This record gives sequence, C-alpha cells and structure tokens, in this order.
Amino acid sequence: MEPIIEVRNLSKIFISRGRKITAVDDVTFDVYKGEIFGMIGPNGAGKSTAFAMMTTLIKPTGGSIRVAGFDVVKEDDRIRPIIGIVPQKLSLYPDLTARENLELMGNLYDVPKKVMEERIEYYLKLVNLETHADRLTGGFSGGMKQRLSVISAVIHDPQIIFWDEPTTGLDPQTRQAIWKLARKFNKEGKTLIFTTHYMDEADKLCDRVAIMNAGKLIALDNPENLKKASNSTNLEEVFIHLTGEEIRD
Repeated sequence: MEPIIEVRNLSKIFISRGRKITAVDDVTFDVYKGEIFGMIGPNGAGKSTAFAMMTTLIKPTGGSIRVAGFDVVKEDDRIRPIIGIVPQKLSLYPDLTARENLELMGNLYDVPKKVMEERIEYYLKLVNLETHADRLTGGFSGGMKQRLSVISAVIHDPQIIFWDEPTTGLDPQTRQAIWKLARKFNKEGKTLIFTTHYMDEADKLCDRVAIMNAGKLIALDNPENLKKASNSTNLEEVFIHLTGEEIRD
C-alpha cells in the first residue's frame, strides 16, 4: 500500500516553567492512502500534539513528517490546500449563517463560485442542515455545529481529513451521524486520520489504530489483530494489557 503520510522519529518537547515536557517521543508510523487511521489513548498521550504537527500547526522538535510527499516544515504551503481539519474546538463564526460560514471557508481556499455553491447545497443536504442554511450558527445545537464544522473542513475537496476528538461530548445519535459521514468520505477515496480517547469509536471505524501513551507509540495494527494479540475483546482491554493502566479521559 502507498503511504500518504510518513512520520519518522517524531518528537516534540515543550518548555514549561523551565521544565522540559516531552509530548511526543520518537514516534514512527505510516498512514496509507485511502484508509481510516485512528490515534487513540487518554488525554495527555501525545496524539493531539502529533496531530498538530501533521497538519503544520506546530513544528516538530525532532524527526520528520511528509504529507503527500511534502515536508511539513519546508513545504507547509503545499500541504494546507490538500488537507481538511476538523478541530476539537469548533471554529465557526456565530454571527454568520451556516451558508456564510461555508462561503468563507470556500473563499479562503479559492474554490470557484459556481463549484462552491454546488458543494454548499450538497453538503448542507448531506448533514440535514439545508433548512438551517440561513440561520446564524450561534443558535445551533452542539451536534449541528459539529456537522457544520465537518463540512466546512471539506468544502475545498481535500485529499486528507484530520479530525481531532470528533465526537467528544456528543450524544449517541450525533456520534453515529459523524461515523456515517466519515465512512462516506472514505468511500469517496479520502484518507481520514482522527484522534480519540473513545476506544469503541476506533474499534468500529478504523482500518488501523495507533495506540499512544505518555508520548510514545506503544502499538499499531488493525483492531482485530490488536485484540487477538492481547487476548482481549475490546481496545480498552488492549490498552490496559499494554500499559497496566485504565484509560483516563
């Protein structure tokens, strides 16, 4: 399989009050084109920091990352147009309507007007927001905001979609809707990478799973192989088997 993301000996060190904190510690893995790849572990495991480096938001302290063949430090301007990011903290403008939020994102990526209009109609209908297109998003529910955030991240038709904790705090019905969207985008040929501390989410959704703890990559395989290797029935048991610790959100 062809890797679309290559991570080699990646590390990130932060300085806090004179102390060095290693958030990511010598991590190496590939993400293959067209797969759904999950990075799981408790808060503080390093997955969101790795996510931020892969999306060019912060620079590595050491090691390298190539996204679609481009270096995240030297060629970040070549990477940003081909990726879409759904952040953990939603970045919608509450004083704009749903349509205006999408138009803003489309204009940032120079999407042609006619193409953008067609995509906006398509995506609003896809996430059942077409009747709310001209409402201010400040009045939307959490689930509505999450769905709008997802489609705003793909309005420019990226090759790769990054989702950071995509269903944290959502009700079960909205979580299922987000999973359905993820599978649809994947069937359309997009590569998906997401972080989560919900082990059931990774188990049901991912082709392969990278388990992180204390900044290190401690396991990487498909969910079934991970469970078989640990003689476990779910990924939470796998995590406990590998670390001796329960998952702490």
